[in-house]
Amino acid sequence: MKNSTRTARPAALGALALAALLALTACGGNAEAEKKAPAGAASAPLFAQLPEKIQSAGTINVASNVEYPPFESYDTDGTTIIGIDREIADELEKQLGVTMDFDNIAFDAIIPGLASARYDMAMSAMSDTVERQKQVNFLDYFSAGGGVMTSSANAEKLKTLDDLCGSHVGIVKGTTEDADAAEASKKCEEAGKPKVEVTIFAGQNQAVLALQSNRVDAFLVDSTSGSVVAAESKGALVMGERYQDLAFGIVFPKDQEQLMTAIQKGLEAIKADGSYDKILTKYNMADHTMESFPVNGVKQ
Repeated sequence: MKNSTRTARPAALGALALAALLALTACGGNAEAEKKAPAGAASAPLFAQLPEKIQSAGTINVASNVEYPPFESYDTDGTTIIGIDREIADELEKQLGVTMDFDNIAFDAIIPGLASARYDMAMSAMSDTVERQKQVNFLDYFSAGGGVMTSSANAEKLKTLDDLCGSHVGIVKGTTEDADAAEASKKCEEAGKPKVEVTIFAGQNQAVLALQSNRVDAFLVDSTSGSVVAAESKGALVMGERYQDLAFGIVFPKDQEQLMTAIQKGLEAIKADGSYDKILTKYNMADHTMESFPVNGVKQ
């Protein structure tokens, strides 16, 4: 895994260090790019197709909410990022010749972070929606959909969105499940039933804890990640069938089309060499693979 590091700049340079710096500067304008680019970068199949700024930096800054297994989470050391997205990024690095550094931020801060040019792209199991396409572009890479997670005690009575009338439901801030809960509540009220009470959480971990402590009756969550959480609960939590079909996308600012095209070609390459399918199979997600990787593939 590649992790960002910060180094402090010394207050003064000794004579030898200054001489070395001057010698390096004299070598020409490409010295900085050569210093930052990984060894063998130029020989990577897609390096030349990256934006010049990224070629020079040798790094793609990736926004991610790192608490969403199996896509991204921290290993037992508390610092190493693991999961589907990190492993796909590892394979893409081989095609691109640059590192992909993940920065853990709140999920609802991802799109603003892209819009402000703080990040080059995002990998965080984000659903491609027409509404989000107004702000960013999606490169779809995973077939997914939302579902209802409950405690085992509520598993039989809270299976679908239609069962949630009068229930207290947890949602992660900024996810598509927020709109799903609102629509379900509207249907309940139109049918003369109690509305759905909703509590918004900053991240998935908080929502799961609320469900485990009975502070909410159900948690609306993507069925893939929810299945992993339910399995790890050893029967305490149950993940229902997904109630919709969506696609997760790698997310880009509107002005990063060149980078998006290079990443798309990278995905096609790791699909062709089998590594993409191998990664998803490793995480028992083989039925969520995609045969192609469309841009803004969700149309409604």
